[in-house]
Amino acid sequence: MNVLMLTYNDWANTGYRFSRCLKHLGLNVTYFKGNLHKFNYPEQAAIHQAIAEKKPLAWFPVVVRVPELQYLAKKADIIHFIASTLIDTGVDLRTKKVVVQHGGTTYRLESEAVNKLFNQFADAAIIQFPTLLGYGAKNEHLVYYPVDTDYIKPKDFNTCGKGKLIIGHFPSDWTAKGTKIIIDVLEKLKKTEYGKRFEYVGLQGLHNEQIYWYENIERMRKCDVIIETIQPELRGKPFGEWGNTALEAAALGKLVITNSIRQDIYKKEYNNIPPLFIANDKEMLEQRIKEICDMPDAEIKERKMLHRDWAERYHSIPATSGRLWETVYKNLINGAY
Repeated sequence: MNVLMLTYNDWANTGYRFSRCLKHLGLNVTYFKGNLHKFNYPEQAAIHQAIAEKKPLAWFPVVVRVPELQYLAKKADIIHFIASTLIDTGVDLRTKKVVVQHGGTTYRLESEAVNKLFNQFADAAIIQFPTLLGYGAKNEHLVYYPVDTDYIKPKDFNTCGKGKLIIGHFPSDWTAKGTKIIIDVLEKLKKTEYGKRFEYVGLQGLHNEQIYWYENIERMRKCDVIIETIQPELRGKPFGEWGNTALEAAALGKLVITNSIRQDIYKKEYNNIPPLFIANDKEMLEQRIKEICDMPDAEIKERKMLHRDWAERYHSIPATSGRLWETVYKNLINGAY
């Protein structure tokens, strides 16, 4: 089966990792996007100049007309759109098997408009976030981001500091990650007896940093604990779930503190309870940090190993490939949709 994957921007390099999952299934995958990622991921989808040169006709959802790709679309058995983006090649999509993937701001803010467009021709939708489920996408399925556990590996599971736990918080966008709450809680704890038990090496102020992805992996590697996100809502819509950073930190064998307001959905869909330390508000965040600081070294090491095992077992490239097949691609190829 020939799969053509298309997008304008591949946020967090998510589509590229999904393309690797489809290749893992033995499918013949061609993936093009329009822009290089500012985080300079070492491996990305190929840039197609015809996409890069075009300006979107719309942004919510993203629509880009690229007739230069019509010859590829005609040859494809399946067309898979990433990041709520329609690359319009001029091919009648009702004659193709079509998958659309939603995982970010575009769908969160304008799900009605996005679904009005894609539900006309899409056979199935992949939803990357539990709080993006239920907005009306046709044949929606929760498939979390895959993480490359072959590339992202722990050096060991020992504590990184000398007598102190090293805590990091490295947001890609501080306004979307609850950074003010996180820094306030850490500053408060520094003034207590717990201040002697940890060292905070993360973002110090309320600003965004420009850093390459692999550099961020290396600075997380030097931490024992990563605080990812404490953000129940984003732009007036439910948010409150963990994402790529949580999986990358877990793959590195780090203890991860993050939020999850729909743990019930994850448990039902994956038949699993993640080892993550869940904190949905500042009180719970403070409690979680204290809980970790009170742990003996042997338990911290054990919990680190559990985080790594979970990332590999449930969200690695092979694991996500299996979920993609069972939830979407098996039905697509066998004509169940």
